Formats: sequence, structure tokens, C-alpha cells
Amino acid sequence: MNFLITYLFLSIGVLMAQDEFNTNVSINSAVVIRSRSMSVDFWTPERMKAAKEPVVILPPNGKNTSRSLSISNNGPQATILGRTPAATSPLGRALNVRGRYVATTGRVFWSCTANIMSYCSASVIASTSGDVIVTAGHCVYDTSTLQWLTSCNWIFVPAYYNGTAPYGKWPAREVTALTSWTQSSPNYNYDVGFVALSLLNGRHITEITGSQSVGFNYPRNQPTYSFGYPLNLDQGEILQVCSGIPGASKYTTNSYAGQGLSNCYMTGGCSGGPWLQQFDESTGIGVTYSVNSFTYSLAPNTINGPVFDSNIQSLWNYITAR
Repeated sequence: MNFLITYLFLSIGVLMAQDEFNTNVSINSAVVIRSRSMSVDFWTPERMKAAKEPVVILPPNGKNTSRSLSISNNGPQATILGRTPAATSPLGRALNVRGRYVATTGRVFWSCTANIMSYCSASVIASTSGDVIVTAGHCVYDTSTLQWLTSCNWIFVPAYYNGTAPYGKWPAREVTALTSWTQSSPNYNYDVGFVALSLLNGRHITEITGSQSVGFNYPRNQPTYSFGYPLNLDQGEILQVCSGIPGASKYTTNSYAGQGLSNCYMTGGCSGGPWLQQFDESTGIGVTYSVNSFTYSLAPNTINGPVFDSNIQSLWNYITAR
């Protein structure tokens, strides 16, 4: 749904050979070289509360349609299981979704320009390293300036609540997105970014918050929970959730193959929040298979999200152990 500007980074381009279901996939990655303490210290409670969702960018030239889902996934279904918090973690207990509290979801913050502070939503997901989060591509890369945002005092705050960071502030150390997104005419089927976080006090984030499972080529039209921090509800200070069964997106420009979750009244700020299937309200764990991406002017109460296909799986394969 959104974004802003400038940066300091080391860019790495990777071309990965794919399995039998795909052609080669081009991956763009950046190692974050900004001081960790600079990013963490910048985000005081006052600045976190002052951050606003970036300028809403709606994809142009869509058409309102009631088309049915006909685009198939491009590989076999795959699931990487998440984990509940360890018993020694302060979160080693059931999480209450009805109280809108799922510790794996939080806010990402960045500030590339003086006095302009921005945020999106993101979630901790399963990874080999125990350090990976997923968010929207536009929350890590600005396609209008072709710049990474992760070196602009960019941090992740899991379980963010009203200016507080109950489980710490986690800087990025590496970020990746498909080159289908990191170009001046981005493909919204790939509005996805994965970020490997730095350790905090010698611990991986999944040791503290647990992690959501992640699924690729998952079936469509399945019961789904969407989480995020939209500015239009509680000023974006409290985690929100909506649920339903997604249908075909009403946005059809550029062969968009994502889904639309209707009657979901979250707006800017929820971008990057996870879409979960098979969500267990007693544990707070489900399978992440999409993220909040954008709304469309002809259907403002429908949130659209890309479906994690085998190309996005290749992106996860790249970042999972880094």
C-alpha cells in the first residue's frame, strides 16, 4: 500500500536456477551496513508513535470485475513449520487472537528523510537461521526511487503496542526481493520482501516470539486471517485482525494473480501484515501464504495480497539460512 525514500546499502544480484516448474529467478539483495545502535536508538517511543503509513500508492488502470480464480499455482505445495515460543520465553504461553495479540506480528519502521517517519506491518516466519521476517516488497524497497529502505534506520518491533517495544527493536542485516518487484514498473504479484534480522542480546527472534509457518503454492479460497497495524483503526497503535475467505482480486491489470479479502476495513499501515491459513487461536500459529499488499479504488474495503508461489519460495530459500 505505500512508501518513502533514500538509503545506504551494498547491493547483491543473484540469479538462481529454478526447479522444473519455473524459469530462472532473479533475486535482488542488500546487506545493511548502517550502525545497529544508530537505528535502534533513533526509534524512541515518541518517534514510533509519530510514524505514519507512507503515501498510499494505488496500482493504476485496474478494472472492476467479478472474474473467478483460474490461475493455477506454479509448483507443488510446500510447508515449512513454525514454532511456538520456548518455555523460557516470556511468550511461552497461548496467544490471544481475540485480544488481537499475536507476538509474531509487529511494525517495521524507517526514516530516510529528516522529520519523515514511516511504518508498515511484518511477521516472523519459519527459517533455518531463526532470524527472518516477511513484509510487503514496498516496505523494503521504494520502486519510485529504486532504493532500499532498510538502511534508513529500519527496524522491526514485534508485538508493537502503543509506542512500546515489549520484545525489543530488531535491526535488519540483509534484505531480499525479486527483481520483478525492484524495478520502476513493479509486478504486484511479487510485492514481497524477506528480511534477516540481527541478533538481540545474542538471541534469535524466533527464540523470543516463535514463528509462523510459511506455505508456498497453497490452495486459494481458504479461510484466512489477516493481521496488521492500519492507521485508520486505533491510529495504527494496536494490532488488528480481519478474517474471511478470499476471492479473485478485482484488480486485473498486468495479469495480477493475487487474491482479494473483502470486508476488511484496514487501510495504510497494514501493508506487509501476514495472511494466515490454518490459524490456531490457542497457539497463535498458522501458515503464512500471502501479505497485505494494496487496496484498489473501486473496491476500497478489499485488501489484495500476492499468493506465495514457487518464485517466492526461491526467494525464501535464498534468505532462510543467511
